Amino acid sequence: MNERREKDMRYTELAESLQSRLKLCLPPIALTFVKEPPRDIPRTDAVVPSSCAFWRRAEEEIFYAPAEAHFNCALGAMVMGFQLPAAQMAKLEEDVKMMCGLSYVRGEEVERVPKVPTPSAGIVYGPLRRFPLEPDAVLLWGTPQQAMVLSECCGLINWAGAPTGILGRPGCGSIPAALAAGRAVQSFGCTGMRINTNISPELFLMVLPAAILNTLAPDLEQTCGVHEQLEVHYRSKAARLSAA
Repeated sequence: MNERREKDMRYTELAESLQSRLKLCLPPIALTFVKEPPRDIPRTDAVVPSSCAFWRRAEEEIFYAPAEAHFNCALGAMVMGFQLPAAQMAKLEEDVKMMCGLSYVRGEEVERVPKVPTPSAGIVYGPLRRFPLEPDAVLLWGTPQQAMVLSECCGLINWAGAPTGILGRPGCGSIPAALAAGRAVQSFGCTGMRINTNISPELFLMVLPAAILNTLAPDLEQTCGVHEQLEVHYRSKAARLSAA
């Protein structure tokens, strides 16, 4: 019981740190892939157009979505690692053919679309602040300024190494990409993601894998402190030049 309470507090504090230090306009959510339906978490009966549509529902409630609840977007279901029945495989092939026909996706890209390698029965979604499981990933929406701070915090901007870019379509592909790399991933997303989540156009997706969650809060505190000092420096410099 004490271990469960400590875990709950850790994620509550991380959620509060992310939201307050980055000044997020939407709460971070968490998700966990599960091998079997959890007994103590309600199963959703919602019919949604894609897996990414569940992300917005997860801002308010904790729920379990089985594999078949993701099948309305065959590409997204494949990216999440779900085994597709014949009907969904046919739909996936149809969608990929359409995207290639529009020159939206190049033929050589098809086999390299990121996907979760381990099959699961479904996914548990919910607000990070009260998530009941160990998250596989945390998702949040950020502005360019918020992404700037978080990317520096997570080491994505490091000229001594190899700075990483921002991913694009499909938006859900950023989840397996982050899990595989063990580092934060940022994504502009895709048209489907933006329509199905109804997310504001100035926001884009940031995915934080489990591998970095334990050290994220102190790293974020340190990075935000640095940016506060830099803001004082640049505002002071601008004021001096303006006065002169």
